[in-house]
Amino acid sequence: MSKEVVKGLAKIGLLVVMTMIAAVAPTRAQSLENKLTANIPFDFTVGEKKLTAGEYRLQRAQQSAGDLILQISSRDGQSNITRLTFSVTTRDPQDKAKLVFHRYGNEYFLSEIWPAGGLTGRELPKSRSERELQQKVNDPGIAAMKAPYAETVTIVVDQR
Repeated sequence: MSKEVVKGLAKIGLLVVMTMIAAVAPTRAQSLENKLTANIPFDFTVGEKKLTAGEYRLQRAQQSAGDLILQISSRDGQSNITRLTFSVTTRDPQDKAKLVFHRYGNEYFLSEIWPAGGLTGRELPKSRSERELQQKVNDPGIAAMKAPYAETVTIVVDQR
């Protein structure tokens, strides 16, 4: 191989490495490495488990898994659930850490978790119960019979 080709490949390799470092560096600040503490004023559901109103901590279940698996536990230790999450993004950085719930009538479902300063949040898969309620809301025949309506509720939380 000629020296020009080797130099060109070296430059491309260096550019790739620099791009990867630049892409990974901000994710530390946008991650859920620090736990979130939330005072949730209503009963809510995560997966198929109902949790009572109160103070909850949300954090990584395992440091090695990153934000993929989150643990949600009540301050009193009575409730504890671990859930798989998916990455979601936004164009506008979140000023404060927050939790997003979907509400159908008086039923609340934890939907998204956003760290402060982040463009990337975590989304929880919808449970069967939530999918059923969502189907009722979207069905015009059932909606006419006063099915619960859908609403998004956001709670600002503390990140430490």
